[in-house]
Amino acid sequence: MKTGNTLNFFRIMGLLGLFAISACKGSGGSKSEDPFAATNFNFYDQDLGKRVEAYNKAKTPGNNPKRGTPALYIDFSSGINKAFNDPTIKSMMSTCFNTVLAQQFEVYKLGSKKISLLNVANTTELGQQVSDPKQYVDIWAPLQATVEKIVAGNNDALLITDFEEWQNNIEVTNTAFLKIPFSKWLAKGNAVHFFIADYKEGKVNKHLYFTIFSCGNPDAGSMISKLESKLSPSTTRFDLSNSAYKLSTTYPSEKSGGIFYDESAKSDKAKNVLDLKDGYINGLKNGHNFEFYPLGLDWENIDQLHSTYAGQNQFNDFFRKLFIDLSNGDSYAFGNFGVKVSDVTADFENFAKAEEAKKHQPKLTKGNNGEAKFSDKESDAIARECYNTEGKLKEQWIYKPQAGSPINEVFTLNQTLFTNTKALNPKHVELGVSFDPKFSLANIHNPDGLVKVDVLLNAATPSLQGTKMSKFEWINAKSTPNTALSESIKNTLQELKPVDKVVHSYYIKTKQ
Repeated sequence: MKTGNTLNFFRIMGLLGLFAISACKGSGGSKSEDPFAATNFNFYDQDLGKRVEAYNKAKTPGNNPKRGTPALYIDFSSGINKAFNDPTIKSMMSTCFNTVLAQQFEVYKLGSKKISLLNVANTTELGQQVSDPKQYVDIWAPLQATVEKIVAGNNDALLITDFEEWQNNIEVTNTAFLKIPFSKWLAKGNAVHFFIADYKEGKVNKHLYFTIFSCGNPDAGSMISKLESKLSPSTTRFDLSNSAYKLSTTYPSEKSGGIFYDESAKSDKAKNVLDLKDGYINGLKNGHNFEFYPLGLDWENIDQLHSTYAGQNQFNDFFRKLFIDLSNGDSYAFGNFGVKVSDVTADFENFAKAEEAKKHQPKLTKGNNGEAKFSDKESDAIARECYNTEGKLKEQWIYKPQAGSPINEVFTLNQTLFTNTKALNPKHVELGVSFDPKFSLANIHNPDGLVKVDVLLNAATPSLQGTKMSKFEWINAKSTPNTALSESIKNTLQELKPVDKVVHSYYIKTKQ
């Protein structure tokens, strides 16, 4: 009897084991396990700052690497050579050629309904072709096709033209023929800078446009950086952009950032009450509007500090000393700003996994029947789980951006500071991030997560009238108003109105 009970016990346990295995398979056991959990991959190790920087870059328009080489496009339609012979314009063109062709560059001629690559060895040869009247044989410069070609690429370009477009042998005078390519270019985080020179063709008042298509965030090597000072003195400048503002800071030091410091403390360490670590990153130094703040305190201690300093009327703002220049109203008049706080932990970790998986290319071989398989020597769990036997990443390990989880009533814009500094000087408006009046530790549901604080442009009004906008219109030789270019710009501004656009991002990682 005793032996029978023992056998029954083992039979029952065996059945329970089979049931457990079956239940695991039914609940996802058949799927690949997460190799990052199995290998104890640490998202928040010493490389956290680099991961956050890469993550921000992946999430921000205009951070795509440039491809190919910069290009110069010159309109060779008949009549425009008269503009090129204007002494002021001729001098500007020579300056452009000398500046642009100092590096590797492609030069294109627009005419006869074609975009033709010009084989010129130096600026002298290019100048000779531009000065040769025989080069200007017709009026068919394909401007829409040229702008579409620039937009399809991903690099800086300079287009010199009068923007007179002919299609089906008819002049385009009121159709917004460049609205679609302009919108595509700006949507990628790029800008178009027009430097407009006035000239006469007979009795007709016309404009020549030195048009710089600026790709991504400009740096010292960008075309706009090299040419703006040379073109500005003799032209009217107009910036077509949904981010025509510049950020700057007045931080105490390179490694301090804009967080609260107790200036009454006696030592630097004591002043650093939030315990900002050496891993702080200020992306603004490289033209990227983000910062990463690794803090040695947890949110509970931060909450206590906030309460303690509130009695001294301090630590009301978490971030200060970030300034925005709102004086450029070419494209938009900027309105209200705000703050959005999110927990981006899940999205960040998915990104980190996808990036790490790229570093684990598996060793592959062929089986007895020629089938693809992993090498018997491949012991890397990430390689085996994230790749198929063809050596390609599985779909689940390719990063797909997702929105963060909103965190409400934590931070808000210091509206009084914004309003007062804007009234004082629109070029130097301070964007302060304050504790929300309803701030509570309970609002931060994942205190160990990665918090993203976005400063948002909430409202902007397109600038559709004014002296500058009139420079994109003219009366042609038949006394017909040509508004095609101005309509292209106006329609672009109306479509891409930057509502709830991220201006700057702070990433906060507190002590775990």
